[in-house]
Amino acid sequence: MQLTPRRMGRVSQALGLLTANLLAATIAHAQDAQVPVTTAPNEVSADSSVNDDTQTDLGLTRVDTAVLFYQEAGGRVRATEPVVNVTLNGSGGDILSVKLTADALTGATPNGAAPWNASQTFLTPAQAPGVTTAVTNASGGSTLVTIPGTGTVARQYVVAPHALPVDTAFRDHRYAVDLGYSLLWNPDTRFNFGAGLSTERDYSSYTLTGGVARDLNSKRTTVSLGVDFEFDRSRPVFGTPTPFAVMSAEPKGANRSKTVASLVVGATQVVNRYWLAQVNYSVGTTNGYQTDPYRIISVVDPTTGAPLQYLYESRPGSRLRQSLYFGNKIAIGPTFADISVRGYHDSWGISSVTVAASERIPITTWLYVEPEARYYSQTAASFFHNYLLGGLALPAFASSDSRLDRFSAVTAGLKVGLKLSRTGEFYLQVDDYKQTGRSHPAGAPGALANENLFAGVSAANVVVGYTFAFW
Repeated sequence: MQLTPRRMGRVSQALGLLTANLLAATIAHAQDAQVPVTTAPNEVSADSSVNDDTQTDLGLTRVDTAVLFYQEAGGRVRATEPVVNVTLNGSGGDILSVKLTADALTGATPNGAAPWNASQTFLTPAQAPGVTTAVTNASGGSTLVTIPGTGTVARQYVVAPHALPVDTAFRDHRYAVDLGYSLLWNPDTRFNFGAGLSTERDYSSYTLTGGVARDLNSKRTTVSLGVDFEFDRSRPVFGTPTPFAVMSAEPKGANRSKTVASLVVGATQVVNRYWLAQVNYSVGTTNGYQTDPYRIISVVDPTTGAPLQYLYESRPGSRLRQSLYFGNKIAIGPTFADISVRGYHDSWGISSVTVAASERIPITTWLYVEPEARYYSQTAASFFHNYLLGGLALPAFASSDSRLDRFSAVTAGLKVGLKLSRTGEFYLQVDDYKQTGRSHPAGAPGALANENLFAGVSAANVVVGYTFAFW
């Protein structure tokens, strides 16, 4: 997972996945028709559950709590995210859930420019249009300056030679609430409904979800259908820049929005008493503003590689996504294995494969450990560029976001669970994540060939949680 200065849904969703999936045991088992997640394909998620034996929750209220601590290597993004999920399980099988989430993010994030063998200076708007700011030092390694002859106040920061250009003034908070209701229509049919609101300083997201699941073959087979609708509003504090405009301190344009619609169909089959298999196919579309308003791309000299100017990036306004998931839960003696593979492709040219495996190993009746590993690999988007060459016509779209580049990622983790009562459990999960990609792509001009152009991330996260149920 790589966090950028976008302060958009992808940042918060990626963090949310780490804890939400840990908290969602009760809901995940209740809502057999799962709604597809619409994050980018290379974002990390945790697949383990807080409590697998949710049948004992009938008629109980379950409270799941967790706190995520996330840190990127090199002093980049740091995040803290507490989550509380309360699930009311009716005695008749209906389920009502409420989840509250808060994030606090700080640190340094890549701005999209290519590194160079000399210092680079960047200017960006210091405040929203009409807001007066005194000219003084600003936090986060930046300085407020006045543009000569204009009176415009800008935030200026300098990047050292050979260093990845990052904006050290990244600060944001997010607050979210999600509501879910699962209706047991009859012993074999369940309907699921949900709504969510997430808000940040410069971004808001509204979601509606729905689904149905039907048990067949004496409950050995479950078929499901889920839909998800989302409306997102991007409102950067200095406005939305025009694609390929030169980076400047001037106020930008109006707020922009996008819509997301997704559908997933799936089937779960009890193969035998030791093996449960699941297949899901999902398809979704995104239309509207998908450009990162904070990200730029370098235009470099085609001979020396020196930066000539910095342009705001440009991405297509539509995206079609498809994925196929095959998961297996297998009992092997006293242990429990979860093995899955997922293939993904979208209209931006990104294709990816994710392979994940975990094994829950009971140490005693009250203690277990669960090692996990995940491998991810993707191709690059058709419009990905580490830089643009000066003197050439601009392409229709271009982005230097490393999440759109070709790369691989490996996650290794360990979860330890301690059952404190029949319905209560404390757990600790630690994950290490590392991306590898093209640090010196062929064809870089001049001295740029000696610079590391891959802005991928290495990160570690810790999740501490406690879940319990009561009448």
